[in-house]
Amino acid sequence: MKASDPFALPAAEFFQRFRGESLTFDDLHVLQPRTIDFGVGEVDLATRITRNIRIKTPLVASPMEDISENQLAIAVALQGFPAVIHCNLSIEEQAAQVRRVKRFENGFVQDPITLAPEDPVSRAVEIQNETGISTLPIVEARRLVGLLTKNDYSGMKHAGQRVRERMVPLERLRHQIAHLRELPADDAARLAKANDLLLESHAGVLLIVTDSGELDSLVTRTDIEKSEAFPDSIKDRNDSLVVGAAVPTRPDEVRERIRELVNAGVDFLCVDSSHGNSLHERQVVEHIKGEYPKIDVIYGNVAESAGALAGLEWGADAIRVGKGVGSICSTSQVSLGTRSQITATWSCALTVREYCRQHRIQPSVPVISDGGYGTFSAIGKGLLFADAIMLGSMLAGTDEAPGEVIYDRQGRKLKAYKGMGSLEAARKGSAARYDVNSFESFVAEGVVGSVRSKGPVSRWVPQIKTGIRKCLQSLGFRDLASLHEAVFAGEVLLERMSEAGKREAGIHDLVEYTRDLPLD
Repeated sequence: MKASDPFALPAAEFFQRFRGESLTFDDLHVLQPRTIDFGVGEVDLATRITRNIRIKTPLVASPMEDISENQLAIAVALQGFPAVIHCNLSIEEQAAQVRRVKRFENGFVQDPITLAPEDPVSRAVEIQNETGISTLPIVEARRLVGLLTKNDYSGMKHAGQRVRERMVPLERLRHQIAHLRELPADDAARLAKANDLLLESHAGVLLIVTDSGELDSLVTRTDIEKSEAFPDSIKDRNDSLVVGAAVPTRPDEVRERIRELVNAGVDFLCVDSSHGNSLHERQVVEHIKGEYPKIDVIYGNVAESAGALAGLEWGADAIRVGKGVGSICSTSQVSLGTRSQITATWSCALTVREYCRQHRIQPSVPVISDGGYGTFSAIGKGLLFADAIMLGSMLAGTDEAPGEVIYDRQGRKLKAYKGMGSLEAARKGSAARYDVNSFESFVAEGVVGSVRSKGPVSRWVPQIKTGIRKCLQSLGFRDLASLHEAVFAGEVLLERMSEAGKREAGIHDLVEYTRDLPLD
């Protein structure tokens, strides 16, 4: 293959040339190898987050306390990528967070929340406040007997009444009931038929029952509307949003936590450890793959070839790469085993690719590059080698992130953002991630800070997606698969950026300017 420039190097030769040096994003120039003959909007961002789960945007939200809870998980799933619900929560609360995501947008709600006729109306008010769900089937001995919606009661006036006094009885629901036997067996065809019946009913919900009158599932009109409004949303086979959850390596609780998360419908699990290549992590990965073989597992964090190889041999479905490089991570200052992110990503991705080739593993195990990403170009450089990028700080400022809203002295809106290795986060549960058993001699591996507000996910994430598309288009690639094939074949050429080059690459030689970049 003819090189596009005689002074730059293919990735393999480049990293050999700088063997013994740990490089990161600003150290790289990436040259354009192909002629651009398509528009930015034609770039396909689809990838895999694990071996068996495809997503539409090559990102994943980090399992951090100030980022990944149900509101952000819902918002990013609608944009094409999943969040990993953090484990600084009780087992019950983390499982509840997963359920909220799975119930937000469902094709068939297979396990709907129900009430009994003798329940108080106040219970319906509680459910709406806790979950946002206001349409509740009423069942007695599993048989459907009525329906209660927010239009059937006043929380103030009817709280003390029984559900049977306010519900719409079964005989008035015939137009919005479908029998399970009348629907096609194929998942997609069954959902399409149910949606058609719902639209024909002019109702807000279609109740699906068995021949014996038992409630099987339901479909809501709002789900149809959400599907049309968010075509990039990622869903499971039941048309529920995709969501992952983090689990610690602490042996005293991890098995119960895993069981409850699986029962809640989690799509994949992420074993959350700052040093992934450990006996504890191996035990957790092997337990999940042994007891729940259909649940994919993300293993990490690692930064070197040996760590990635260990995860592959233990059965991981994705490798999470990155140690000590996050914006609020201080691991590199108090510990060893860290590495600059672009070198770490290249090394692990090369190892994973070669292992999968030798062992004929298809589809191959994805690599997730986690940490240090603060610009669109950094994401583009990470995606030269990785299948997806895990974001922290770039999502922490969104409205849906659970961090506290604060204002600085200039009146700018900020959001609190703390590292999972900080003392504050460790006291809430993340201590296990850093193998901490006592706080008497605790050494923090993270700090507490704040980031600029980014507004809603629905406005901010499309800008990130456009930035990623621009990165691929500027090199002449329409999708990640063709980019990776070219990178590992030596078609994409790299150069080391000098310190003067870094200054030149930034905005310079102006008296003043208005910053229009959508970044801090």
